Amino acid sequence: ELANDAELDQAAVIQSALRPHTHPEVTGYTIAGGSVSRGALAGDFYDLGIVDGALRITLADAMGKGTGPALVAASVRASLRTAPERGLAESIAEIDRLLEEDLGDTAMFVTAVHAELTPETGDLEVIDAGHSLAFILRADGSWEHLRSTSLPLGMGMGLQPPEVREPRHSRLEPGDAFVCCSDGLLDVLDPDDPYAHVYRVLSELGPDGAIREAMGLATADTATDDITVVVV
Repeated sequence: ELANDAELDQAAVIQSALRPHTHPEVTGYTIAGGSVSRGALAGDFYDLGIVDGALRITLADAMGKGTGPALVAASVRASLRTAPERGLAESIAEIDRLLEEDLGDTAMFVTAVHAELTPETGDLEVIDAGHSLAFILRADGSWEHLRSTSLPLGMGMGLQPPEVREPRHSRLEPGDAFVCCSDGLLDVLDPDDPYAHVYRVLSELGPDGAIREAMGLATADTATDDITVVVV
C-alpha cells in the first residue's frame, strides 16, 4: 500500500508539472484557467499557448477517473504540442487516429474543445469534439452556446479526412468572454440557474477570481469529478 501511494504521489507531481503555471499575455485580453483533480490524478487538462500570433486554447476530458484517463490525457496533450504549427482540424484528426489505433479495443474516448483566437480581430475558431461545454458570455449578459458538431475523439472519426471536423467560427467583441469547462463544474453550480451563477461570479470577481472560486468549489460535497475551467 505504501508503494502504491508513493507511485500515485509521484504521478500526481508529474501531472501537476504538466499543467500551465503561467498563462500567455495578450494585449487587450485577460486569460485565466485552472484545474483540480477529484482524486490523486485527473483525466481533465487544459493548455494555452501562442502559435503564430494566435492564442490556442485546449480543454479535454478523458472518459473515467484515475490512472488510465490521466495517461490518455497526457498523450493528447503531447500530440497537440508535437507540431503546434498544424491547423485545428489537422491536430484533432491526428489525435483521433492515434486514439483509435492505440486504444480502439479499450472503448476509451476523449471529449475536447480545441480553439484558436486571433487577438487583433477577436475572431474565434472552435472545434468541439463531443464536449459541448464551450460558451461565449456576451457583454450584454446573453450566452452563445458553441455546441458540439461531432463525436468525441476515438469514436470512429479518425479514419475520416481532417475536414470532417471543420471549426465553427464566432467572434469575441469587447466585453465578451469565452468560457469552457469540464463537466465536473456542473456538479457545483447552482442547479436552478447555472448560467446566472457563472455570470454573477464573473461579473463580481473577474476571470481570475472566477477561476479561484471554481477551484474552491471543487472541495464541495456535491463535487464528484475533476474540475477544469478556462476563461478568456
